[in-house]
Amino acid sequence: MWSRDRCGYGCGFVCCTGMAPPVIHGEPKIVQDSATNSVFLEVIASGLLPEKTKWFLGEKEIEPTKTYVFSEHDEGEKKTLLRCEIKNFDKELAGSYKAKFYSSDGENSATFTVKAGNAPEFHDKPHIVQRDGGNIIVIKVRAKSHLDMTAEWFKDDKPLKATDRIKIVAKKDDKDKEGFQFLLEIHGPVKEDQAKYKCVVKNSEGQNEQSLNLCFD
Repeated sequence: MWSRDRCGYGCGFVCCTGMAPPVIHGEPKIVQDSATNSVFLEVIASGLLPEKTKWFLGEKEIEPTKTYVFSEHDEGEKKTLLRCEIKNFDKELAGSYKAKFYSSDGENSATFTVKAGNAPEFHDKPHIVQRDGGNIIVIKVRAKSHLDMTAEWFKDDKPLKATDRIKIVAKKDDKDKEGFQFLLEIHGPVKEDQAKYKCVVKNSEGQNEQSLNLCFD
């Protein structure tokens, strides 16, 4: 059997020292609303004091303005959705953002890499599919772009090349005319295939990436 741990969309998180720091649930997300030209940075956490949350661009703390709107929403089960809306997004507002949140005994943070330009977009989370009774494991990524795009796969941050066992496939997405499916097929999986896999999708205006951990029980 296999299990997975995913993180993608240019996001990540780090747990700092402390007796009982806040806990992040799921993946930090970057959501773009093309209708309003807003970008939303979102993370769900528990065990925190929401009113103490701080947002940063680089190392500089940012304050609520007409450009930045902060909010918290009770998700139930003691979970809180923290959100930063970046209004009227343009290239000058791109960069590395961080949400830092606190409990009485510790802290945690989520990072968001916000990029400008029309880089490829992912329209699904990465998936793992088993075929042939588990003899083939397929890691599937779905992306779209109005420009030609290419994909490169990495295993533990090292470029991954096709072999007799490892097949790299790109094909049109039957659910989106501008989309492609990028597949990494592992034939006859062995213990050494356990690793962090990353797919970097590029076009002439930028790039985006998704990653997941492949583990065998």
